[in-house]
Amino acid sequence: MIAASGAAIGAPLVLAACGGTADPDDDRSEDNDPDLLNAILEQHLAVEDLTKAAGDGPLPDVTDELAAQRKDSISQLESFIADRDAEATTAAADAAEAESATEALILQLEDSIAASLDSIGDLSSPTYRQAVHRFVTEDAAAVAALRSETGGEVAPDAFVFGAPASEEEGE
Repeated sequence: MIAASGAAIGAPLVLAACGGTADPDDDRSEDNDPDLLNAILEQHLAVEDLTKAAGDGPLPDVTDELAAQRKDSISQLESFIADRDAEATTAAADAAEAESATEALILQLEDSIAASLDSIGDLSSPTYRQAVHRFVTEDAAAVAALRSETGGEVAPDAFVFGAPASEEEGE
């Protein structure tokens, strides 16, 4: 029984390693990667800016860790974009506004998660998708930590509700 289940589990892994599971209908294109990655980068630049502003807030350890993560992610996104012979944006997305810097950071993290979720499935490289997945989990952890202090639902809105309606309609 163990040998049979091992064979059943191992077969897809062998096929994946050999490239036998490629989807012929997969329309991901390397040509789209720079635009998708730049959309994420714009959000990370905005998060970086708001992280600095929220650094004196109720959870400086969370904002310090997030600042270090965003510094790394910005560098990685710029590298991915350069890999596609494109130019990385230097412009941050419009910053979220709220009553406090911490609340603005939470809103910006929500936008960052939504942009990442919107782009991740269209990226051509598994390496890019894995990195963006890590960015989403980092942003979600920061949202949960910040909301635990400020109140509110700890699950990021993008996880619960999906992308905001304005983004779904292409506005």
